[in-house]
Amino acid sequence: MNFVEYIKENYPMAKHDGNSFLYFTNLEEELSALKNGVCLKVVEQPTLIKMIGKDTSDFLHRVSTNDVKEIKPFTKRNTLFLNEKGRFIAKTTLISNEGEYWVLSDYDSSDRLFSWINKFIIMEDIKTENISGKFSIVEISGPQSDSFVMLLVGDELSKTNPEDFRRFDVDGFTFYLFRNSANPLCHSTKILIDSSRLADFVDHLFKIRSVFDLSLIGSHAQNTFRVEKLIPSFPNEVNVDVNPHEVNLISEVCSTKGCYIGQEVIARLDTYDKIQRKLMRVVSSEQIENTQKIILDEAGEEAGEITTHGVYANSHGYSSLCLMKKKSLSRSNQFYVMLGSKKVQLKVINSD
Repeated sequence: MNFVEYIKENYPMAKHDGNSFLYFTNLEEELSALKNGVCLKVVEQPTLIKMIGKDTSDFLHRVSTNDVKEIKPFTKRNTLFLNEKGRFIAKTTLISNEGEYWVLSDYDSSDRLFSWINKFIIMEDIKTENISGKFSIVEISGPQSDSFVMLLVGDELSKTNPEDFRRFDVDGFTFYLFRNSANPLCHSTKILIDSSRLADFVDHLFKIRSVFDLSLIGSHAQNTFRVEKLIPSFPNEVNVDVNPHEVNLISEVCSTKGCYIGQEVIARLDTYDKIQRKLMRVVSSEQIENTQKIILDEAGEEAGEITTHGVYANSHGYSSLCLMKKKSLSRSNQFYVMLGSKKVQLKVINSD
């Protein structure tokens, strides 16, 4: 039984949009698990590229943003791949594993990262293989997540450092485990497991849950949480129109390592304070359709763009993520979007 079949059998109310599940039960229950219990985020087919050869570490150090040249075996490090304009190709985790390197990133049906990496391999001793279909990710998060993971691996979790990438053989399952350090506001543990065992593994987690409030979460709950915490994600905020400065990912760029693709642009933006946009949250009294993205200021001029639309309303309204032009923030404090001929006012949060 594959994962989709497993969900159809056990979650009759689940809704799938073709790429991911929007929800499994309902949005309120899944948000409650995120805030109070333990939640499972499943990525059935992440991008995963295997690289081997004596020139691999030097090559990755040269083309990506972080200092990865001396990465130790069985550890991982976040690094970005940018184009010549300093804009995103991919946000990745580089893993050193048993004599080879794995580049892990978000699901992308276009295989853009794989093509990008191979574009720059010329004479180097490097072989690449797209192994995206072989592994799935189960990300375990929520305030009770560490205690829950200890049901699976015991005290070994406390011995796992933030940079570690570890293999486990537990209860008939073989998997790799690492801590997610992509964002300090979103602590989690990620498990990389053979895709053919995904449904069985998720079922096993529910069988051992004991007293824990465990829930699968879909993209609606994930995005609602991301909006609240200002966490960027592919493809909404991490794409070829955006640079790391704009979405608070500059910490994954090493400023002392020398050249990488896009380095001149990134350095110039920083040195001359040329960063034009800022990732922010806006709140509206009514839900804004996905087709409505352009944010206008009080003069009717374009002030920004909604990148992740809110689907859940709390007491303040619907929250959405957006990229706001910094010059618009300095000259105006009134913003809106047009829904047909109607103006829907937006309140900008954290505009300082």
